[in-house]
Amino acid sequence: MHKISSRLFLKTFLSVVAALSLAALTSAPASAQRGPIRIGVLAPITGPLAKPGEEMLNGMKMFWEKNQYMAGGRKIELVTADTTCNPDQGLIQARRLALQEKVDFMIGPLCGHVGPAVAQVSKETGVPLVMDAAGADTITKWDRNPTVIRTAVSASQLGHPFGEYLFKELGVKNATFIASDYTWGHEVAGGMIRTYQDAGGKVDKVIWAPLATADYGASLAAIPSGTGAVVAVVAGVARIRLFEAWYNFGYNKRFQIHGGYWLHEDAIPQIDARAVGIISNTVHYVAGIDTPENKAFVDEYAKRFKLLPSWFAESSYTASMWVKTAIDQLNGNVSDRTAFLNTMRKIELKAPRGPVKLDQFDNPIQNVYISRLQKVKHPILGEQLMNIPVKTYTNVSQFWTYDPQEFLKRGPYKRY
Repeated sequence: MHKISSRLFLKTFLSVVAALSLAALTSAPASAQRGPIRIGVLAPITGPLAKPGEEMLNGMKMFWEKNQYMAGGRKIELVTADTTCNPDQGLIQARRLALQEKVDFMIGPLCGHVGPAVAQVSKETGVPLVMDAAGADTITKWDRNPTVIRTAVSASQLGHPFGEYLFKELGVKNATFIASDYTWGHEVAGGMIRTYQDAGGKVDKVIWAPLATADYGASLAAIPSGTGAVVAVVAGVARIRLFEAWYNFGYNKRFQIHGGYWLHEDAIPQIDARAVGIISNTVHYVAGIDTPENKAFVDEYAKRFKLLPSWFAESSYTASMWVKTAIDQLNGNVSDRTAFLNTMRKIELKAPRGPVKLDQFDNPIQNVYISRLQKVKHPILGEQLMNIPVKTYTNVSQFWTYDPQEFLKRGPYKRY
């Protein structure tokens, strides 16, 4: 037997250790060699839409907590920014997220008129934007940007079905619209008015109210005496103010009112039984959707927050599901921004709201629900007002039944 010198033994030992270390490093999962994926979240934490903003953050956090803040083998970090529902603030915060916080991509904003400002930052910096829940029509129609896709809804996509429903199924031959005077209100109401008139309906008047309107007395006094019904298209705190004014001033004894876009789940705790039976919304998600996916989502949300989820909560939950699916498919490699966006474009989900996929313009094709407020006995929350679908329009396109090219030639819906 040959003796091995101590020097040779040490050299051999160190070589083996180095080889084993290299093997361990090269065989380790990529996630161990990479830092967390940072997602910038733009939401109105303060301001007139702070309550929907809270719902948006609740839905997102609930999803990621369920998934241990992991996707594609990497840790997920959420970096939040307050837009205050103001385009200038949205622009500042989006630039901070993209340039200072170095996020991998952004989700948000919530307010429709903030969407174009944040999309501009995405265009300038190349940081992908998953637009949720802002619904400005122009983003997926006239001002498309290859770094932006939308997972929520285009504003007029909600309005189109309701205009037809108002005339054909509610039998309203002439109507007055009360709508919030900003981009979302213009486009949701504009979509309703277009299809309502196409069906044969007559618009008596459109009453525009600023988003921060505190007193709806003047708006209600402007309703023409012979109108067949009033349609509410209002957002934020205005929803409760209009509800209270309607009943406190006795307008319920003079006119019928329908919620084209009005009494969502986040507003329900602030209203009462006077709302029972009202057509409350046209929207792509309500808590009363009767599917296993939605019941599980609603129950989990109710356990956590002691409330029903609004569409803002479901929207951010589904956006998070969408991005996790893409990150998983890419094994955590989101540095290739084009690959990330193209993967997002190919995904089809069975979300709480129903089946959803993107069209060729990067906007979801999905169900739109006309809902009525009813009292139900929820297994967790007890007796509860809930939005129950009374009609489901399936596979609704942002162009409704119109030819996309003809729709685009007409230009955006503007203040009527």
